[in-house]
Amino acid sequence: MQPLTRRCCSHIRSGSIQTWRKCSSPHSLQGLRIPYSLRFTRRNHNATSQPQRASVIVIGAGPAGIAVVGNLLETVPHAKILWVDRSFDGGSIGQLYRELPSYSPASDYLQYASALATFRNICDASPEPNAITALKELDPEMTCSLNHAADMLKLLTNGLIKRVQPIVGNVTHVVRDTWPRKWTVTLELNPQSGPEPVLLKFQAPMVVYCTGSRPQTMELPVNVSRLTLPTALAPSRLAKVISPDTPRTVAVIGDGHSAVLVLRNLFRMAAVSHPGLRIRWFTRTANLRYAEETADGVIINENTGLTGEAARFARTMLEGDALDTSDARHYVTRFVFPSSRDEAERDQLEMEMLREHLEGCDYVIQAIGFTRSRLPEVRAGLAPFRGPVGKPKRLVFNGLTGSFFPNMWDRNAVVGLFGAGSAFPELEFTTEGWRQPAVSMWKFMNFLKRMVPQWVVATTKGEFVKDERRVAWEAKGTREIIHGRKGSWSDM
Repeated sequence: MQPLTRRCCSHIRSGSIQTWRKCSSPHSLQGLRIPYSLRFTRRNHNATSQPQRASVIVIGAGPAGIAVVGNLLETVPHAKILWVDRSFDGGSIGQLYRELPSYSPASDYLQYASALATFRNICDASPEPNAITALKELDPEMTCSLNHAADMLKLLTNGLIKRVQPIVGNVTHVVRDTWPRKWTVTLELNPQSGPEPVLLKFQAPMVVYCTGSRPQTMELPVNVSRLTLPTALAPSRLAKVISPDTPRTVAVIGDGHSAVLVLRNLFRMAAVSHPGLRIRWFTRTANLRYAEETADGVIINENTGLTGEAARFARTMLEGDALDTSDARHYVTRFVFPSSRDEAERDQLEMEMLREHLEGCDYVIQAIGFTRSRLPEVRAGLAPFRGPVGKPKRLVFNGLTGSFFPNMWDRNAVVGLFGAGSAFPELEFTTEGWRQPAVSMWKFMNFLKRMVPQWVVATTKGEFVKDERRVAWEAKGTREIIHGRKGSWSDM
């Protein structure tokens, strides 16, 4: 059994990290603007045809992609921005997770929607009632249904696509051209009439990956039907998959935010509509981790602890000895994996327990964290401003600047390639002194408001400029990224 660590960011080599100081106007990309149509592109181009030009290409239209486009419109308002997504429906939140209770309070979503003048103008122009007025009616300090956040993202998306060139499709691969130092991006439009795929090529000096994450899974020692995490997190879909008339046993693996919400959904079904439903819960600890605020106002376990509805359910139904006396005891049986400091031994012990107790289960649900969604291929030919990059698959994400290194040994940032969102989050210091991925809509926005203007300058200048005053601090942070604690099953 492999260590269940988060795969949302790559380690960065020890030592100083390329940083920046303002070296030119971010508006210098304006010179790249080209007239374009705001309509969705539908022309059939051969993939080998001359690339069309753009100033920036943003891949993905979830919370991070929306924030990137909004910040670009404020930094380079006249640039030609190409925005690529399969559906422009708010990312995985809008497509898969509308039924979930949120991790963040409602006020965070309102802050996100009002963080940029571009966003405020879109919201003000939307007829009321709308997604923003619905959020304002909620308790700002309480969590809410992600349906509210999804509606807000859709409202902002509809406003933004009027100012950019949206393409409904998928990026298949990108190539860095040494000259004229631009990225050539190949797109495949969503399937249309006809057997042949419709391919387009665009060329731009700057590309931003906002490609999102998917649930992580592992190989199991027993062959059991799997229920996907998005299905298990949506009560309406889960109730359709599990028959109420037949006794069923469902295994749940994990102890983070998603795992607790899955257990809550299954418990409610067993108590109300599925009397024959039984749950086997596999966890590494009987005492769960919570996000808690100290007397000084410092939040402990802010990025990894349970909060909101998940925390309330866990404390009353699952936590420690509470499971022995709560209503959940009638339906939930807890299996705590044996602990070991040796990872190989721990993995073996966990597999042995799963092999023994997964027998007889009808379904298994893995809620063990998230990993990056499949990324567009980066092909040979990639080169930074100075010298070629040997093997594109060795690109390493820099969680301090949102840029990429060519490999673990070269700290000259690849020019014009950036990442953001759950797949490429900022690494921030926690109160415990470790760096952890900063994953939430508001944290994405905070990071991008700082970094997008710097990305534009770095792309125009050809490099992130070193600020020697920050080298020692960032070098220390980088070492902690490599040698710090590993992640757990707690979700982000």
